[in-house]
Amino acid sequence: MNWPAVIAGAAAGGSAFYAWLAARQVQAWLTETAPPEFSPGDLPPVTLLRPLKAGVPALRAKLDALIAAMHPGDQLILGADDGSVEMGMCVALRDSFPKREIVVVACRSGAALNPKISKLVQMTPHARHGHWLLSDSESLLDAAWHEAFRREWLASGADVLTAGYRFVNLATWPQRLDAAAALGGLWPGLAMVRRFGRVDFTLGACTALRRADVAAVGGWTAFGDFLAEDHRLGAALAGTGRTIRLSAQVATLDADPLTWRDYWRHQRRVAVTYRVCNPAGFAGMVFTNGLVASAALLVFAGDGNTLPALSFVLLIQLARWLFLRSLGKSARFPIPWLFPVMLAAGAVELACWCAAWCDRRVWWAGHHWRVSRGGRLAKEN
Repeated sequence: MNWPAVIAGAAAGGSAFYAWLAARQVQAWLTETAPPEFSPGDLPPVTLLRPLKAGVPALRAKLDALIAAMHPGDQLILGADDGSVEMGMCVALRDSFPKREIVVVACRSGAALNPKISKLVQMTPHARHGHWLLSDSESLLDAAWHEAFRREWLASGADVLTAGYRFVNLATWPQRLDAAAALGGLWPGLAMVRRFGRVDFTLGACTALRRADVAAVGGWTAFGDFLAEDHRLGAALAGTGRTIRLSAQVATLDADPLTWRDYWRHQRRVAVTYRVCNPAGFAGMVFTNGLVASAALLVFAGDGNTLPALSFVLLIQLARWLFLRSLGKSARFPIPWLFPVMLAAGAVELACWCAAWCDRRVWWAGHHWRVSRGGRLAKEN
Protein backbone atom coordinates (compact mmCIF):
# COMPACT_ATOMS: atom_id res chain seq x y z
CA MET A 1 0.00 0.00 0.00
CA ASN A 2 1.24 3.51 -0.86
CA TRP A 3 1.11 4.96 2.64
CA PRO A 4 2.29 8.51 1.76
CA ALA A 5 -0.53 8.78 -0.78
CA VAL A 6 -3.03 7.35 1.72
CA ILE A 7 -1.97 9.84 4.39
CA ALA A 8 -2.08 12.76 1.94
CA GLY A 9 -5.51 11.67 0.74
CA ALA A 10 -6.79 11.42 4.29
CA ALA A 11 -5.45 14.89 5.06
CA ALA A 12 -7.08 16.30 1.91
CA GLY A 13 -10.38 14.71 2.89
CA GLY A 14 -9.91 16.02 6.42
CA SER A 15 -9.68 19.58 5.12
CA ALA A 16 -13.11 19.20 3.49
CA PHE A 17 -14.52 17.62 6.65
CA TYR A 18 -13.16 20.55 8.66
CA ALA A 19 -14.93 23.00 6.34
CA TRP A 20 -18.17 21.00 6.69
CA LEU A 21 -17.94 20.91 10.47
CA ALA A 22 -17.18 24.64 10.61
CA ALA A 23 -20.17 25.42 8.38
CA ARG A 24 -22.45 23.41 10.69
CA GLN A 25 -21.08 25.09 13.81
CA VAL A 26 -21.35 28.59 12.37
CA GLN A 27 -24.94 27.97 11.29
CA ALA A 28 -25.86 26.81 14.81
CA TRP A 29 -23.97 29.68 16.40
CA LEU A 30 -25.49 32.48 14.33
CA THR A 31 -29.05 31.18 14.63
CA GLU A 32 -29.06 31.06 18.41
CA THR A 33 -32.13 32.42 20.18
CA ALA A 34 -31.95 36.19 20.38
CA PRO A 35 -31.38 37.63 23.86
CA PRO A 36 -34.45 38.95 25.71
CA GLU A 37 -35.66 42.46 25.16
CA PHE A 38 -34.54 45.11 27.60
CA SER A 39 -35.85 48.59 28.07
CA PRO A 40 -33.30 51.31 27.28
CA GLY A 41 -33.03 52.01 31.01
CA ASP A 42 -31.79 48.47 31.66
CA LEU A 43 -28.80 48.91 29.36
CA PRO A 44 -25.94 50.79 31.00
CA PRO A 45 -24.73 53.91 29.20
CA VAL A 46 -21.54 53.32 27.25
CA THR A 47 -18.61 55.22 25.86
CA LEU A 48 -18.17 54.36 22.20
CA LEU A 49 -14.50 54.46 21.19
CA ARG A 50 -13.58 54.82 17.53
CA PRO A 51 -9.87 55.36 16.79
CA LEU A 52 -9.62 56.38 13.15
CA LYS A 53 -6.94 55.59 10.61
CA ALA A 54 -6.30 57.53 7.43
CA GLY A 55 -7.99 56.79 4.13
CA VAL A 56 -11.18 55.04 5.31
CA PRO A 57 -13.78 55.15 2.48
CA ALA A 58 -17.11 56.91 3.19
CA LEU A 59 -15.99 57.79 6.71
CA ARG A 60 -18.74 60.36 7.27
CA ALA A 61 -21.49 57.79 6.57
CA LYS A 62 -19.89 55.32 8.98
CA LEU A 63 -19.72 57.94 11.73
CA ASP A 64 -23.29 59.08 11.08
CA ALA A 65 -24.43 55.47 11.62
CA LEU A 66 -22.44 55.32 14.85
CA ILE A 67 -24.07 58.49 16.14
CA ALA A 68 -27.52 57.16 15.21
CA ALA A 69 -26.82 54.12 17.42
CA MET A 70 -26.19 56.20 20.54
CA HIS A 71 -28.63 55.97 23.45
CA PRO A 72 -29.42 58.92 25.68
CA GLY A 73 -26.50 59.25 28.08
CA ASP A 74 -23.99 57.57 25.76
CA GLN A 75 -20.72 59.20 24.89
CA LEU A 76 -18.77 58.98 21.62
CA ILE A 77 -15.00 59.56 21.51
CA LEU A 78 -13.33 59.90 18.13
CA GLY A 79 -9.55 59.84 17.87
CA ALA A 80 -7.81 61.07 14.71
CA ASP A 81 -4.32 62.17 13.77
CA ASP A 82 -3.77 65.83 14.61
CA GLY A 83 -4.11 67.98 11.48
CA SER A 84 -5.47 65.17 9.32
CA VAL A 85 -8.46 65.23 6.97
CA GLU A 86 -10.18 62.81 9.39
CA MET A 87 -9.63 65.26 12.24
CA GLY A 88 -11.37 68.07 10.34
CA MET A 89 -14.26 65.77 9.50
CA CYS A 90 -14.66 64.75 13.15
CA VAL A 91 -14.76 68.38 14.32
CA ALA A 92 -17.41 69.21 11.71
CA LEU A 93 -19.40 66.15 12.74
CA ARG A 94 -19.30 67.10 16.41
CA ASP A 95 -20.52 70.60 15.58
CA SER A 96 -23.39 69.13 13.54
CA PHE A 97 -24.72 67.20 16.57
CA PRO A 98 -24.57 69.65 19.49
CA LYS A 99 -27.06 67.58 21.55
CA ARG A 100 -24.84 64.49 21.44
CA GLU A 101 -21.85 64.05 23.69
CA ILE A 102 -19.11 63.73 21.09
CA VAL A 103 -15.49 64.20 22.12
CA VAL A 104 -12.87 64.64 19.40
CA VAL A 105 -9.28 63.92 20.40
CA ALA A 106 -6.40 65.21 18.27
CA CYS A 107 -3.91 62.36 18.61
CA ARG A 108 -0.16 62.69 18.20
CA SER A 109 2.08 59.78 17.32
CA GLY A 110 4.46 58.28 19.84
CA ALA A 111 2.21 57.28 22.73
CA ALA A 112 2.75 53.65 21.62
CA LEU A 113 4.38 51.82 18.71
CA ASN A 114 0.98 50.45 17.67
CA PRO A 115 -0.89 53.43 16.08
CA LYS A 116 -4.31 52.22 17.25
CA ILE A 117 -3.14 51.78 20.82
CA SER A 118 -1.40 55.16 20.64
CA LYS A 119 -4.76 56.74 19.91
CA LEU A 120 -6.60 54.78 22.61
CA VAL A 121 -4.04 55.85 25.22
CA GLN A 122 -4.89 59.46 24.39
CA MET A 123 -8.65 58.93 24.01
CA THR A 124 -9.65 56.97 27.10
CA PRO A 125 -8.80 59.64 29.71
CA HIS A 126 -11.83 61.45 28.26
CA ALA A 127 -14.14 58.44 28.75
CA ARG A 128 -16.96 59.19 31.18
CA HIS A 129 -18.48 55.70 31.46
CA GLY A 130 -17.12 52.41 32.74
CA HIS A 131 -18.64 50.35 29.91
CA TRP A 132 -16.88 50.69 26.56
CA LEU A 133 -17.71 49.69 22.97
CA LEU A 134 -14.57 49.74 20.86
CA SER A 135 -15.05 49.49 17.08
CA ASP A 136 -12.80 49.54 14.04
CA SER A 137 -12.44 52.42 11.58
CA GLU A 138 -14.03 50.41 8.76
CA SER A 139 -17.03 49.22 10.79
CA LEU A 140 -20.47 49.62 9.20
CA LEU A 141 -22.63 49.11 12.29
CA ASP A 142 -26.13 50.55 12.39
CA ALA A 143 -28.43 51.21 15.33
CA ALA A 144 -30.18 47.81 15.14
CA TRP A 145 -26.83 46.00 15.22
CA HIS A 146 -25.63 47.97 18.23
CA GLU A 147 -28.91 47.35 20.04
CA ALA A 148 -28.68 43.58 19.55
CA PHE A 149 -24.99 43.56 20.52
CA ARG A 150 -25.60 45.49 23.73
CA ARG A 151 -28.55 43.28 24.66
CA GLU A 152 -26.44 40.17 24.11
CA TRP A 153 -23.66 41.56 26.29
CA LEU A 154 -26.06 42.19 29.16
CA ALA A 155 -27.93 38.90 28.79
CA SER A 156 -24.79 36.75 28.44
CA GLY A 157 -23.18 37.86 31.67
CA ALA A 158 -19.80 37.78 29.94
CA ASP A 159 -17.16 40.29 30.97
CA VAL A 160 -16.19 40.83 27.34
CA LEU A 161 -18.20 40.38 24.14
CA THR A 162 -16.39 40.42 20.81
CA ALA A 163 -17.74 40.09 17.26
CA GLY A 164 -16.55 38.19 14.22
CA TYR A 165 -16.69 40.11 10.98
CA ARG A 166 -17.48 39.98 7.29
CA PHE A 167 -16.33 42.24 4.48
CA VAL A 168 -18.53 44.02 1.96
CA ASN A 169 -17.88 46.04 -1.22
CA LEU A 170 -15.46 43.46 -2.61
CA ALA A 171 -14.97 45.16 -5.95
CA THR A 172 -11.44 44.00 -6.80
CA TRP A 173 -9.63 40.68 -6.85
CA PRO A 174 -7.18 41.66 -4.07
CA GLN A 175 -10.15 42.54 -1.86
CA ARG A 176 -11.87 39.22 -2.64
CA LEU A 177 -8.74 37.18 -1.96
CA ASP A 178 -8.19 39.03 1.30
CA ALA A 179 -11.80 38.39 2.34
CA ALA A 180 -11.51 34.70 1.40
CA ALA A 181 -8.73 34.32 3.96
CA ALA A 182 -11.13 35.52 6.64
CA LEU A 183 -13.97 33.26 5.45
CA GLY A 184 -11.85 30.14 5.03
CA GLY A 185 -9.39 30.69 7.88
CA LEU A 186 -10.82 32.96 10.56
CA TRP A 187 -14.40 31.72 10.66
CA PRO A 188 -13.71 27.97 10.94
CA GLY A 189 -11.26 28.73 13.74
CA LEU A 190 -13.79 30.90 15.57
CA ALA A 191 -16.47 28.23 15.23
CA MET A 192 -14.20 25.49 16.63
CA VAL A 193 -13.02 27.59 19.56
CA ARG A 194 -16.52 28.73 20.45
CA ARG A 195 -17.88 25.17 20.36
CA PHE A 196 -14.98 23.15 21.76
CA GLY A 197 -12.50 25.53 23.37
CA ARG A 198 -12.06 28.62 25.51
CA VAL A 199 -12.07 32.09 24.01
CA ASP A 200 -8.90 33.89 25.08
CA PHE A 201 -8.73 36.63 22.44
CA THR A 202 -10.73 39.60 21.22
CA LEU A 203 -11.36 40.76 17.65
CA GLY A 204 -10.79 44.25 16.38
CA ALA A 205 -14.09 44.78 14.56
CA CYS A 206 -16.14 45.48 17.69
CA THR A 207 -15.56 44.56 21.33
CA ALA A 208 -17.53 45.43 24.44
CA LEU A 209 -15.49 45.62 27.64
CA ARG A 210 -15.19 47.50 30.90
CA ARG A 211 -12.74 50.20 31.90
CA ALA A 212 -11.93 48.41 35.17
CA ASP A 213 -10.98 45.19 33.35
CA VAL A 214 -8.64 47.02 30.98
CA ALA A 215 -7.06 48.81 33.93
CA ALA A 216 -6.60 45.49 35.74
CA VAL A 217 -4.36 44.17 32.94
CA GLY A 218 -2.20 47.28 32.78
CA GLY A 219 -4.28 49.64 30.64
CA TRP A 220 -3.79 50.23 26.94
CA THR A 221 -0.10 51.01 27.37
CA ALA A 222 0.52 47.34 28.24
CA PHE A 223 -0.34 46.46 24.63
CA GLY A 224 1.32 49.38 22.87
CA ASP A 225 4.32 47.44 21.57
CA PHE A 226 2.34 44.58 20.01
CA LEU A 227 1.15 44.05 16.46
CA ALA A 228 -1.98 42.01 17.31
CA GLU A 229 -3.15 44.12 20.21
CA ASP A 230 -6.61 42.53 20.20
CA HIS A 231 -5.12 39.03 20.65
CA ARG A 232 -2.87 40.20 23.49
CA LEU A 233 -5.72 42.05 25.19
CA GLY A 234 -7.91 38.95 25.13
CA ALA A 235 -5.12 36.73 26.45
CA ALA A 236 -4.47 39.14 29.31
CA LEU A 237 -8.16 39.43 30.22
CA ALA A 238 -8.71 35.67 30.06
CA GLY A 239 -5.56 35.16 32.13
CA THR A 240 -7.10 37.17 34.97
CA GLY A 241 -10.29 35.13 34.92
CA ARG A 242 -12.44 37.42 32.77
CA THR A 243 -14.88 35.60 30.51
CA ILE A 244 -14.85 36.40 26.80
CA ARG A 245 -17.77 35.48 24.55
CA LEU A 246 -17.97 35.44 20.76
CA SER A 247 -21.08 37.32 19.76
CA ALA A 248 -23.85 35.95 17.57
CA GLN A 249 -23.85 39.38 15.89
CA VAL A 250 -21.52 39.63 12.90
CA ALA A 251 -19.82 42.98 12.38
CA THR A 252 -19.75 44.36 8.84
CA LEU A 253 -16.51 45.95 7.65
CA ASP A 254 -16.03 47.97 4.50
CA ALA A 255 -13.20 46.34 2.54
CA ASP A 256 -10.02 48.40 2.46
CA PRO A 257 -8.96 49.56 -1.00
CA LEU A 258 -6.10 47.14 -1.73
CA THR A 259 -3.46 46.89 -4.41
CA TRP A 260 -1.83 43.53 -5.08
CA ARG A 261 1.16 44.65 -2.99
CA ASP A 262 -1.16 45.71 -0.14
CA TYR A 263 -2.86 42.31 -0.26
CA TRP A 264 0.42 40.39 -0.14
CA ARG A 265 1.74 42.53 2.72
CA HIS A 266 -1.46 42.03 4.68
CA GLN A 267 -1.39 38.25 4.26
CA ARG A 268 2.27 38.18 5.25
CA ARG A 269 1.44 40.20 8.35
CA VAL A 270 -1.46 37.93 9.26
CA ALA A 271 0.70 34.81 8.84
CA VAL A 272 3.57 36.19 10.91
CA THR A 273 1.19 37.38 13.63
CA TYR A 274 -0.45 33.96 13.88
CA ARG A 275 2.95 32.26 13.79
CA VAL A 276 4.34 34.20 16.77
CA CYS A 277 1.13 34.30 18.81
CA ASN A 278 0.01 30.69 18.38
CA PRO A 279 2.82 28.51 16.94
CA ALA A 280 0.97 25.22 17.52
CA GLY A 281 -2.21 26.41 15.84
CA PHE A 282 -0.20 27.91 13.00
CA ALA A 283 1.62 24.63 12.45
CA GLY A 284 -1.74 22.84 12.36
CA MET A 285 -2.85 24.93 9.39
CA VAL A 286 -0.97 22.50 7.18
CA PHE A 287 -3.82 20.05 7.83
CA THR A 288 -6.63 22.51 7.14
CA ASN A 289 -5.19 23.99 3.96
CA GLY A 290 -6.47 21.50 1.43
CA LEU A 291 -3.96 22.57 -1.22
CA VAL A 292 -1.05 21.23 0.82
CA ALA A 293 -2.50 17.75 1.17
CA SER A 294 -3.81 17.78 -2.39
CA ALA A 295 -0.39 18.63 -3.80
CA ALA A 296 1.20 15.92 -1.64
CA LEU A 297 -1.34 13.40 -2.87
CA LEU A 298 -0.51 14.15 -6.50
CA VAL A 299 3.22 13.89 -5.78
CA PHE A 300 2.92 10.57 -3.96
CA ALA A 301 0.31 9.02 -6.23
CA GLY A 302 3.12 7.44 -8.24
CA ASP A 303 2.71 4.70 -10.89
CA GLY A 304 2.40 7.35 -13.61
CA ASN A 305 -1.41 7.38 -13.44
CA THR A 306 -2.44 10.47 -11.51
CA LEU A 307 -5.98 10.62 -12.93
CA PRO A 308 -7.65 8.98 -9.87
CA ALA A 309 -5.71 11.25 -7.51
CA LEU A 310 -6.50 14.31 -9.61
CA SER A 311 -10.20 13.40 -9.65
CA PHE A 312 -10.16 12.98 -5.88
CA VAL A 313 -8.44 16.35 -5.45
CA LEU A 314 -11.05 18.04 -7.65
CA LEU A 315 -13.84 16.40 -5.65
CA ILE A 316 -12.30 17.58 -2.38
CA GLN A 317 -11.94 21.15 -3.62
CA LEU A 318 -15.53 21.19 -4.86
CA ALA A 319 -16.68 19.93 -1.46
CA ARG A 320 -14.67 22.64 0.34
CA TRP A 321 -16.19 25.24 -1.97
CA LEU A 322 -19.73 24.07 -1.19
CA PHE A 323 -19.10 24.07 2.56
CA LEU A 324 -17.42 27.49 2.52
CA ARG A 325 -20.29 28.85 0.46
CA SER A 326 -22.69 27.50 3.07
CA LEU A 327 -20.63 29.09 5.83
CA GLY A 328 -20.66 32.36 3.92
CA LYS A 329 -24.44 32.25 3.65
CA SER A 330 -24.79 31.73 7.40
CA ALA A 331 -22.52 34.70 8.12
CA ARG A 332 -24.02 36.72 5.24
CA PHE A 333 -20.50 36.92 3.85
CA PRO A 334 -20.76 36.24 0.09
CA ILE A 335 -17.58 36.44 -1.99
CA PRO A 336 -17.90 36.79 -5.78
CA TRP A 337 -16.18 34.05 -7.82
CA LEU A 338 -15.67 32.04 -4.66
CA PHE A 339 -14.25 28.86 -6.24
CA PRO A 340 -11.27 30.42 -8.07
CA VAL A 341 -10.84 32.92 -5.24
CA MET A 342 -10.71 30.05 -2.72
CA LEU A 343 -7.99 28.26 -4.72
CA ALA A 344 -5.89 31.39 -5.27
CA ALA A 345 -6.24 32.52 -1.66
CA GLY A 346 -5.24 29.05 -0.48
CA ALA A 347 -2.08 29.19 -2.60
CA VAL A 348 -1.14 32.60 -1.20
CA GLU A 349 -1.89 31.39 2.32
CA LEU A 350 0.43 28.45 1.76
CA ALA A 351 3.21 30.72 0.47
CA CYS A 352 2.83 33.05 3.46
CA TRP A 353 2.70 30.06 5.83
CA CYS A 354 6.06 28.85 4.52
CA ALA A 355 7.59 32.35 4.54
CA ALA A 356 6.49 33.04 8.13
CA TRP A 357 8.73 30.23 9.43
CA CYS A 358 11.77 31.85 7.83
CA ASP A 359 11.20 35.60 8.05
CA ARG A 360 9.29 37.52 10.74
CA ARG A 361 9.58 40.95 9.15
CA VAL A 362 6.36 42.70 8.11
CA TRP A 363 5.31 45.98 6.53
CA TRP A 364 2.74 47.88 8.58
CA ALA A 365 1.68 51.51 9.09
CA GLY A 366 4.34 52.75 6.68
CA HIS A 367 7.31 50.95 8.27
CA HIS A 368 9.15 47.65 8.25
CA TRP A 369 8.93 45.84 11.58
CA ARG A 370 10.42 42.72 13.07
CA VAL A 371 7.89 40.75 15.10
CA SER A 372 9.16 38.70 18.02
CA ARG A 373 7.49 36.04 20.14
CA GLY A 374 4.03 37.02 21.31
CA GLY A 375 3.74 39.67 18.59
CA ARG A 376 6.04 42.32 20.07
CA LEU A 377 7.15 44.94 17.56
CA ALA A 378 10.61 46.34 16.88
CA LYS A 379 10.99 48.95 14.14
CA GLU A 380 13.71 48.23 11.61
CA ASN A 381 16.06 50.98 10.48
